[in-house]
Amino acid sequence: MGDGLTPAPANELGEPITIDEGTLPRTKSPTPGPIGLDAKGGSPKQTQASMADRIVSFPRQRVGQRVGDGECFTLADRALRSAGARSAADHGTVTPNADYVWGTRVGLADIRPGDVIQFRNYVYEREIDITNPDGSGPTDTAVQERPHHTAIVERVEGNGAITVLEQNHPGGSPVARNELFFSNSTRKDGNQTTTIRVRGTFWFYRPQSR
Repeated sequence: MGDGLTPAPANELGEPITIDEGTLPRTKSPTPGPIGLDAKGGSPKQTQASMADRIVSFPRQRVGQRVGDGECFTLADRALRSAGARSAADHGTVTPNADYVWGTRVGLADIRPGDVIQFRNYVYEREIDITNPDGSGPTDTAVQERPHHTAIVERVEGNGAITVLEQNHPGGSPVARNELFFSNSTRKDGNQTTTIRVRGTFWFYRPQSR
């Protein structure tokens, strides 16, 4: 699968939401639940948490390396299979341009490490304005795009920010760690104003065990 962007967060009914600039409220993601050794013994929750640990561990141990054919799909596919989770092929037909399904759809407020994000035409713009006493000041703008892409959640930072592990972005890149944003926000800190704008569509999935 080529380098890309994708789908938007699901609503509370589990339906995908198309996100246009200015339509997303600020959303604070909850602190992820206990994982692995922190989970209480013997329950299905422990099995799910341990599987999430294994999913995250796979790309984390391969940062800077190329996995398989280097496609973003391949990284997610191998991470889930190695953890004993169902992959996209278990949820539907896999074609080069499909919006892959990686498990049970969850919303932004429920996302946690080990979940998978599927993107379609995703763009975020981060604009930093610095205002000097005379009213002047520089503006710095950064843009990230994922036209058709898959990434694994490593950390949930809150306020719509998520650290992901991914490969093939930009095209041909090895496994890397990047921070992406999934809700619009404006934050002021002294004379600096940071504005985040998100567009496109993306889905969040919770992998399921085989």
